[in-house]
Amino acid sequence: MMINQKEKKKAKFRFSFILLFIFASFAVCFVFYMKEDFVVTSEMLDNTTDAVVYVDPVGQSSSVINPVPAGERQDDSYYKDVAFIGNRALAGLADYEYVPSGNMLISDAITPENFNSVILSVDGVESGIADAVIRKNVSGVYIMIGMGSVTSDHSGLFDEMEAFVDAVVSQAPDTEIYLMSLLPVPAGSESSVAYNSDIDAYNSELLKFANKKNVRYLDVNTGFKGNDGKLPDSAAEANGVRLKKEKYGELSEYILTHIAN
Repeated sequence: MMINQKEKKKAKFRFSFILLFIFASFAVCFVFYMKEDFVVTSEMLDNTTDAVVYVDPVGQSSSVINPVPAGERQDDSYYKDVAFIGNRALAGLADYEYVPSGNMLISDAITPENFNSVILSVDGVESGIADAVIRKNVSGVYIMIGMGSVTSDHSGLFDEMEAFVDAVVSQAPDTEIYLMSLLPVPAGSESSVAYNSDIDAYNSELLKFANKKNVRYLDVNTGFKGNDGKLPDSAAEANGVRLKKEKYGELSEYILTHIAN
């Protein structure tokens, strides 16, 4: 069958019209896209999907910032409603009257390994540490222990501490728990007390534990180090474990200016 010249022209016209229509459509869409005052309407958002929520790989989220950052200084009366758990290194806060002695739970027998088995006499009642803290009904508890454990294998070191934290959180959920890093020791006391490198390693594990349990961590260690990473001789008493009076004053100031909101 023969196609005449007129029909060829009609087919060519139809094809050109289709191309022109497609080009015009793209041009109109491009103009709307490039206009600065282009508004997304509610109709355009009718089929939006739900937001993607990030899930922590371990299934937990932490609401604390560690180490606790510096903030506004609290009044000394803050100490009336908090308890301290520790040994000789911490006892100086009460010995030099920076902290009320009645709120100090002090014993050289307390270690991370036996934290829940030590029995203390508090207010005339003998009990474990967790029960004593819960019974005191304080707003916060500060813990500094572990000098005898810094060279130990860290695996399982905080198991008893974890049981303590769980007990306090369960029975006194409004009590803030602060884990205090161990203080450095002078160079001359390292061989008899603990090496500062081991203290640093212990403190690093303590920070990890605090983050795991969602409790506070106070880095009191860093501010007391000299340029050599050790406690200056001028800051320590003869035994190398306790600070001098004015240094306990500095420790008290650190605590009062590092209270979680």
